[in-house]
Amino acid sequence: MRQVLLAYESYIRLVGFAGVLSLMALWELVRPRRSQLIGRGRRWPGNLAIVAIDTVLVRIVFPTAAVGLALIAETKGWGLFNAMGFPWWVSVPLGVILLDLIIYLQHVLFHAVPGLWRLHRMHHADLEFDVTTGVRFHPIEILLSMVIKLGAVAALGTPAVAVLMFEVLLNATSMFNHGNVRLAAGLDRILRWIVVTPEMHRVHHSIVSRETNSNFGFNLPWWDRLFGTYRAQPAAGHERMTIGIEQFRDPSELSLHRMLLQPFRDDASRWIEPDELKRRMDRGETIAVIDVREPDEFAGPLGHIAGSRNMPLSAFGSRLSQLTELEQTPLVLVCRTDKRSTKAAQFLRDAGLSEVSVLRSGMEQWKNSGFPVESNQAGAATDPVLR
Repeated sequence: MRQVLLAYESYIRLVGFAGVLSLMALWELVRPRRSQLIGRGRRWPGNLAIVAIDTVLVRIVFPTAAVGLALIAETKGWGLFNAMGFPWWVSVPLGVILLDLIIYLQHVLFHAVPGLWRLHRMHHADLEFDVTTGVRFHPIEILLSMVIKLGAVAALGTPAVAVLMFEVLLNATSMFNHGNVRLAAGLDRILRWIVVTPEMHRVHHSIVSRETNSNFGFNLPWWDRLFGTYRAQPAAGHERMTIGIEQFRDPSELSLHRMLLQPFRDDASRWIEPDELKRRMDRGETIAVIDVREPDEFAGPLGHIAGSRNMPLSAFGSRLSQLTELEQTPLVLVCRTDKRSTKAAQFLRDAGLSEVSVLRSGMEQWKNSGFPVESNQAGAATDPVLR
């Protein structure tokens, strides 16, 4: 069996990838969990092109790969398992479990270290959540992950069969738990004790930072529970939650060349386009829209966004506590253009609020886009409330 698995390693990987991708894509068509505003035709070409680039790059840079290194380790007697002389029925399952733990810790690290997050955030910048999100990783992140995996295989002396099993399982479960598929609630409750389910991992792709920094597991769900990073459900619910991060929200960011450049682009300003804000509001997502203009402008001819609340930039210092209460709620700041709202956003980020975006080109662009506005004095309010 061992010889068969290793002899047909490439075919096993290819068949496993193509089979799971096809099944999940079909399942998503038949029983989707969420409606998608951005379709497959806009997202899939870039996501699948990334997979092709990653695959070719790994083959060029690491021709031996993890399974090859495991075979060398077995021959040379490297690693913990070989030193301890574990039988195969111990070393194979234990190797799979320990490699999964290492991937969990690596995932936490890529969120915690700013330089690594710049690489990993391309995975989170997908504007929808489906099977192809599960294979969308920046090539540099893939190379770093391979270095970590090779180091783990050599240190543990993981059997080659265990390495192959782990890599095939990880690839399959990553596509499964990123699937836009509907599971019966009772079945999901049972499965998430055994494997990371789509309902569990979707929380990790929330725009809300406390949810983004939870549910790090890809394969086994135990690590999140053990290390306190487990979160059962998104606060806004699966239908109304926002997928992605505050940066790179324009659909043009889904093109391959822009995805590849995301780690190298400045993320100091977080913008939201008027059409993106309109889509999120129409979906009923929980957003606090704060207009930082003076009250007479807020109620004036240019109008304001329905449901927004007025807090002038000049009042931010004295009323900061009202906004910090919304620390875990996405805030969108609005002014006539975007100059004052950019200053307000920096003020709030310095105060520790992270979920802050600026409406690009402000109310002028919103109105020019033909989106509805209110301009009556009665619509004005001075305290931010949630939509």
